[in-house]
Amino acid sequence: MDRLRSILFFFCHATSVRAEAFRPTSHLFLGPSKTHPAQRGEDFVSPGRSAATSLSPAKSSLRSAGAPTAPQMDPAAALWAMDELVEHILLRCPADDPARLVRAALVCKRWCRILAGAGFRRRFRELHGSPPMLGFLHRSFPFPPRDGAQCGFASTTSFRATNADLGGRHALDSRHGRVLIGRLPKVGDHSDSRLAVWDPITGEQLELPEPPPCRGRPLLNWNAAVLCASSQDGACDHLDCHRGHFLVVVVGTNILVHFAIVYSSEDGAWSKPTYAFQPDDTIVHLEESEPSILAGNALYFISANETDLRSRILKYDLGTSMFDTIRLPPSTSRYRKSVMLTATENGGLGCGIVEHSRLCLWSRVAGRPNEHWVWAQTRVIELEKIIPDDDILMSYHLAGYAHGLDVLFIMRFDGLFSVDLKSGRMKRVCRREGIYGVVPYMSFCTPALRVISTGEGPSAGVSSA
Repeated sequence: MDRLRSILFFFCHATSVRAEAFRPTSHLFLGPSKTHPAQRGEDFVSPGRSAATSLSPAKSSLRSAGAPTAPQMDPAAALWAMDELVEHILLRCPADDPARLVRAALVCKRWCRILAGAGFRRRFRELHGSPPMLGFLHRSFPFPPRDGAQCGFASTTSFRATNADLGGRHALDSRHGRVLIGRLPKVGDHSDSRLAVWDPITGEQLELPEPPPCRGRPLLNWNAAVLCASSQDGACDHLDCHRGHFLVVVVGTNILVHFAIVYSSEDGAWSKPTYAFQPDDTIVHLEESEPSILAGNALYFISANETDLRSRILKYDLGTSMFDTIRLPPSTSRYRKSVMLTATENGGLGCGIVEHSRLCLWSRVAGRPNEHWVWAQTRVIELEKIIPDDDILMSYHLAGYAHGLDVLFIMRFDGLFSVDLKSGRMKRVCRREGIYGVVPYMSFCTPALRVISTGEGPSAGVSSA
């Protein structure tokens, strides 16, 4: 704050504009100036003396001789330059601490107007790039054990979700600022397969109509994903699209066939189901608790082959509506519960596997000219070397993945940890026990403001957008 105060004071002095004209009425960021008049380049007039008697003869003669003075800046131009300087400073506020922008908006009406502008929000997102993780939704077993699992929103920043009571439903997926919630399908119970899309920033929940049956049968085994409606054509950078149109894709299996149905918020209806027969040797069962990965123009889901009990990946191409099954690396047969799909830096498909105390990272690469894509191990992280305490890694499994941040979540007996795959650093996220699934929520949260004051005081209606 001292540095900010110095920058703003220097600017006002250099343009010969009085600092008092720009000082906010609230001292939340800038306090009253207490600099000596001599430091401001003014003549110090001691008490009891007039300005005329305080001037030395030399100064009086110079002024009477018409000595050159510093060029004066137009007040309107000075105000515009001042706003630009303040905006450049506010743009540097951390994206994962939205409370700072709210506090800045309460300083004065001028700062509130800057932050409320659509241009500021756009430049803020462009400057910071990938959306930050504001928190995560977790599925956990209650302690002491009770019937059913619990789901809740855990904030990792100053952000607080609005209307976070999901009414007994679980987070199935989160992408592009939206969260898809619904009840996990249960064997023999298909009474409630309704879904809803929730915006944690605004608190809005859109209830979707009941998905249509597939071949006259209820949905038996399925998973779902939510994504921006422009994901297929690449027309959106996904920095500020959580209020736009979206798609919900439901992919599943039903009596030896794969099926997919798509809900469009623009049309307000589900599409007709598309089908593909499963080969006899690749009858898959989707893992409902594992969120999907969007890589390129396809969605990928973890599944299990009921024939050989090996894990598979079910691929659904958004452009062609075609299905494909992909084998996971050979070592996953022994560590089926410690596999998590990831995305590579170039937008390809990857996966992480925990083997004892080693986190092995794999990616799909092009094979030889006469071969298909193959798995290649790209990195191994020794977890024992990056554990933030001296405890031995005893029980663990991969619980989630933050796409865009390249962060994996690992659940231990003593809490949830995150592993940054770029830096290789590991830190504790929370100490809650029983977490078996994590759905990260990533989005920009900048204040949407209504200036309701006619003065320069900190009187603004503040919400988030």
